[in-house]
Amino acid sequence: MRADGKKDGERPRKRALVGVISDTHGYLDPRVPDLFAGVEHIVHAADVGDMAVVETLAQIAPVTVVSGNMDRSAGGEVAGLPSAAQVDVAGLRFLVAHIKEYVLRTWDPAEYGVAVVVCGHTHRAAIEECDGVLYVNPGVAGRAAAGTPRSVALIEIVDGRPQARIVPLC
Repeated sequence: MRADGKKDGERPRKRALVGVISDTHGYLDPRVPDLFAGVEHIVHAADVGDMAVVETLAQIAPVTVVSGNMDRSAGGEVAGLPSAAQVDVAGLRFLVAHIKEYVLRTWDPAEYGVAVVVCGHTHRAAIEECDGVLYVNPGVAGRAAAGTPRSVALIEIVDGRPQARIVPLC
């Protein structure tokens, strides 16, 4: 086993596709399963609202999901979802949390070997790169307030490099 956690001789896969969604608030747009067809993994950056959303997504691909401010109940977090999670896909480490500022206060992505940080919360889709880390906010996928465009994101990993794009739900 190497220091990076990979087995000797293990090579990252050349290509993978990751579906990214957030802020479903209990509603899964009927277009999402088709948009996520063929993804290797799905990341849900919180404000799930109803675990039925996660169950439906899990029929498409494995799901990494975290809790958000709207997933809190009087007794704690909905369904015991963590506030943050890490997952490795095609040799790249993803860090998932609902609020970007929480990530930046709590972790140094470079220290943990994180290539992609996925957050939601703002309901505004955004893709940016900072210090070699790709930050992706897929926007709001659930029913949004009037005038707020709904969207998800797809991250394609090609030769160990993540490339993200926002996909409108209109």
